[in-house]
Amino acid sequence: MDNTSNYDVIVIGARVAGSILATLLGEMGYRVLVFDRATFPSDTLSTHFFRAPALRVFKKIGVYEEVQSAAPHLTVNYNVIDGIVFAEAVDRPDDYPFYMCVRRITLDDILVRRMKKTPNVELREGIKITGLLRENGLVAGVKWKGSHQEGEAQAKVVVGADGVNSFMAKAVDAQSEYQEPINRAMYYAYYRGITANEGPAAEFHYWDNTLVYCFPCDDDLALLAVSVPISEFAAFKRNPDARFFSELKAMADLAPRLSSAQRAGQVRGSGSIPGYLRIPYGKGWALVGDAAMAMDPWSGQGIDQASTHALLLAQYLGDYLSGRRDWEPAMQAYHQERKEFSLKTYQRTCKFSVDLRPMTRAALERRGLG
Repeated sequence: MDNTSNYDVIVIGARVAGSILATLLGEMGYRVLVFDRATFPSDTLSTHFFRAPALRVFKKIGVYEEVQSAAPHLTVNYNVIDGIVFAEAVDRPDDYPFYMCVRRITLDDILVRRMKKTPNVELREGIKITGLLRENGLVAGVKWKGSHQEGEAQAKVVVGADGVNSFMAKAVDAQSEYQEPINRAMYYAYYRGITANEGPAAEFHYWDNTLVYCFPCDDDLALLAVSVPISEFAAFKRNPDARFFSELKAMADLAPRLSSAQRAGQVRGSGSIPGYLRIPYGKGWALVGDAAMAMDPWSGQGIDQASTHALLLAQYLGDYLSGRRDWEPAMQAYHQERKEFSLKTYQRTCKFSVDLRPMTRAALERRGLG
């Protein structure tokens, strides 16, 4: 790549938000350069659960058929709250009456392959961004470094889609409108041979202030995840395998199905995910995906949010780059629509990340089960 190349948009990060954004902008005719530290296909820390909002975006960029055929359609919400069971059909007033759980090594590969087919989009893998270029107070490009070369690239806009530990957000000192401390930790692993509840179902097992997921996913695997209060994180870290299995066995509806199941891979997790909603733009730059908004993963909202925000940002960057709107009005519109889509979900997730029990008690009472 020529060090002096100019692009319409540089995107830092090629996973869900970054790949969708680049695909949409490339289809509009804009020249886009995408960087990622990873090479693809590759995995990343995620419980990769999504619903209709993400499926709508996948349909818009032409990968819906490939995504929906990759894993079971989870058509039933199966809930166990302190031993009380209720199961309900996934209720959506549209064409997506199901949830999905697709491992990121599969999902991200689908999205990256789609992006690489898009005219005007160039992907640079295995590249670290080391700095930003500035001109007249505006972010105007990036400095990058690979294993054998380094250089610079310029663009009209630089977008950070580089996750929770965003280089971009730090480099521009992006400010948070809302912020929440770390309230929970989550660990997960894949199992083969777990009998799925009829549906197949997305299973949510609650006991006191602990939540266990069981989601059938791609490659005939099931994702099992445990969400606990952050006060229990230290105990989890000391012996994650033993503690993880102990939490699974404590769920009476799930425990009998573990005897014939085989774990596939290691237990992974994190106790370092805060909640924040950042102001998602500034002079020559924007943020999208987890770089712009993150919340505790107990609610499984990350992919729905990231994909929808990428769609919104593509629309308003298109308005700016085409001359239909000036920068500030275009980005204000992105900011406002993102807030309208996400704020209630963010606030609910953060509120109950402290204690799930008010939510689960209310769910039982609404159904006359409390």
